Amino acid sequence: MALQDGMSNEALMARYQEQLDAAAFEQLVGRFLTPGLAAARQILRDEMLAEDAVQETFLRIVRSRKQYRPAMRFSTWFYTILRNVCTDMLRRQARQLRLLDSVATEIDTHVRRPSLDPLEVSELLAGLPDEARAVLVLRVVHDLPFRDIAAALGISEEAAKKRAQRALRRLREQSCVRELLPGSAGGNGPSNSAAQRPGG
Repeated sequence: MALQDGMSNEALMARYQEQLDAAAFEQLVGRFLTPGLAAARQILRDEMLAEDAVQETFLRIVRSRKQYRPAMRFSTWFYTILRNVCTDMLRRQARQLRLLDSVATEIDTHVRRPSLDPLEVSELLAGLPDEARAVLVLRVVHDLPFRDIAAALGISEEAAKKRAQRALRRLREQSCVRELLPGSAGGNGPSNSAAQRPGG
């Protein structure tokens, strides 16, 4: 039976739920992809994270399709799942930021954690050199103690801490550079004094 363009969202979801009708699901994706991305951007303030959130939302709909009840508006169900996905992402980013704080305190009380928005953490970690990134990812993302990190990388615990210290300094430098970039959220560009510095 061919789908009709005028079918309601609820009817499309019921058809997908009952028959695993791929065409019905594709229509739902077509209707909710763009507004879903717009909603996710407002929450996450990041294009790539918003795309990941919407993709995860549709995956959760597929996995939990048997829980859907036709009496519920599909749009309400969709945006509830999307909001939960975005909340999970923000919590994960905030947890990584708290771990950065603990790492900075653990390795050197004089090296402050760079002033970062939680959403910047993953992006800045990806920009680190391989050795430095490996240490911080194991410590911040996977929450391993330095003893285990040292064993995993085949280095001493002291060497692991020194790599983390250098990585934190690099993160702070990257954060400062971002704040000076024109159009960045953290700053309005280089100061006049810096612009007029001899040889600059």
